[in-house]
Amino acid sequence: MPTEQFALETLFDRHPGVDVDVLRTAGHGWGTPTALLWFGDAGDVEETLHDDSSVETATLLTESNGKRLYRIEWETSVRETLETLLGGSTLLGASADDGHWQFRVLFPRHDQLAAAHDRWEADELAVTVERITELDETFGRGEFALTDEQKEAFVVAHRRGYFKVPRDVTLTELADEIGITQQALSERLRRAHNSLAESTLHLTELTEDEVEPLG
Repeated sequence: MPTEQFALETLFDRHPGVDVDVLRTAGHGWGTPTALLWFGDAGDVEETLHDDSSVETATLLTESNGKRLYRIEWETSVRETLETLLGGSTLLGASADDGHWQFRVLFPRHDQLAAAHDRWEADELAVTVERITELDETFGRGEFALTDEQKEAFVVAHRRGYFKVPRDVTLTELADEIGITQQALSERLRRAHNSLAESTLHLTELTEDEVEPLG
């Protein structure tokens, strides 16, 4: 959903290149939500955070590799929007970039998801649903769509220390152990990495026709 309907609109207006990752949301329910947010690739955002109408307080906790971790307490309007947006669900993750927020949430039942959709429409929230999956697809083995050959190569490479820095084994040695060429092993590992990245980070880009409608 767009930042102007939720939070940090001023921040993205002044720092359009900023990216935000929610580390954790504390508190029971949304009555007194406190979020830990990483801010990256935007320079000094502290003054802007204090000027942003969606932020009640912003406290810098630490800096690491050019990123800053802030403890954010939201204003009432953000809390109310969160209740409308996520009521009845569990927040699994959230991030923001390019003026939009993205949430990953878990609804225990289909009727709770449908009720949430009705709330979004009633409050005229501009929510775009990118993907709906069943619980076993979200947390089960089906999410990591590796072929047997890719899984074998990945497991052997991990056990033999191929992904360590520095490596304990060369690609040629691994290929000889598995019984395939070095080129075939390299391609197999790259495909496995790509599948794992898409599954765990949800990097698959959906076209407009592939976006699954809700309701």
